[in-house]
Amino acid sequence: TALMVAACRAMENTHPVGIVRDPFAERLAGARGMAIARALPSIEIMRFGVGIRSRFLDELVTYAVTTYGIDTVVSAGCGLDTSPWRVDLPSDLRWIEVDFPAMLEYKTAVMASEKPKCRLERLAADLNDRSQRHRVFSAAGNAPGLIITEGLLMYLPAENVEALAAESARMSGIRHWLLDIASEQFDRRMDTAGWQAIQNVRAENHLNGVQILEVLRRNGWTPIRHRNYMRDCMEVAGERIRAMMAARSGSAAEEMPPAPADDISGVYLLGRG
Repeated sequence: TALMVAACRAMENTHPVGIVRDPFAERLAGARGMAIARALPSIEIMRFGVGIRSRFLDELVTYAVTTYGIDTVVSAGCGLDTSPWRVDLPSDLRWIEVDFPAMLEYKTAVMASEKPKCRLERLAADLNDRSQRHRVFSAAGNAPGLIITEGLLMYLPAENVEALAAESARMSGIRHWLLDIASEQFDRRMDTAGWQAIQNVRAENHLNGVQILEVLRRNGWTPIRHRNYMRDCMEVAGERIRAMMAARSGSAAEEMPPAPADDISGVYLLGRG
């Protein structure tokens, strides 16, 4: 899925009203990732979803770093994200990318010639493993920190989401969290071939968006800023959304359950005291 997500960001570069611009995405996606994305029957919706998630995450990470004096960012399950190279970040910000060894090795090789805008570090770890999670939090240290879990929590077993929520603040200086969630209604409405591929690699006891927020709240995390997919997308790309919906009009679209106006799906910045 990381190659597909990078390919979707790359496609936004060529769209007349692209939502996010990522000059490194096509290089990271490679020919294989671009081919996977182009083969999806509903790629327009998939690339829009990836683009809007990246747009909102970029906005909120910039807000968090400048507002709360963040010293260290832990990008957990970073995949092929390129924030350290393309987002306007302080040069002294410490950014730790965490993922499986093969992912980090591939990314390091592809991005070797590019200089990040901040102090970039990489740490190979499996966040499903308790000792490896603790090693990540130890590396983060006690300075004011932010953890980012873009496109991650929806894949993990419930007990590991609970562990991340409990351990991150207890074992490090992390006091802010940036994440994306989707409700079951929103997931079903976006159930294209690409989204179905994502469902297939989720843990059997994964959590939906409502459950993820409940776990975080139960562990002391409170939403402090939110970009809603249903409401705020219209402000950013209303004409494009209307065009996509018109293209999908017909029996298949009519059979999809509507997402309610107060749907919780979106990108959240949370904090805890």
